[in-house]
Amino acid sequence: MADDRTTSPRLSMLAFASLVCGIIWVFGIGSVCAVILGHLALRRLRRTGQAGRALAVVGLVLGYAGVVITFVLWLGGGVSVQDGS
Repeated sequence: MADDRTTSPRLSMLAFASLVCGIIWVFGIGSVCAVILGHLALRRLRRTGQAGRALAVVGLVLGYAGVVITFVLWLGGGVSVQDGS
């Protein structure tokens, strides 16, 4: 009998790295890495057919959110709590 098991496409390490960088954040540096790696992963996934598109997209979303949050905090000088009295 022949082995009829189908192999699933390999997971893209760029997509995985994008997700990890988006989660770690590291004061914006991780977010920028997540955005760059996410775009590189999506381009490679289109060419090779590897798995991991969802990881790359989530990494991009987290990365862009982190960039926006870092920019807002940088403009605002951080988060401050003011007493209303």
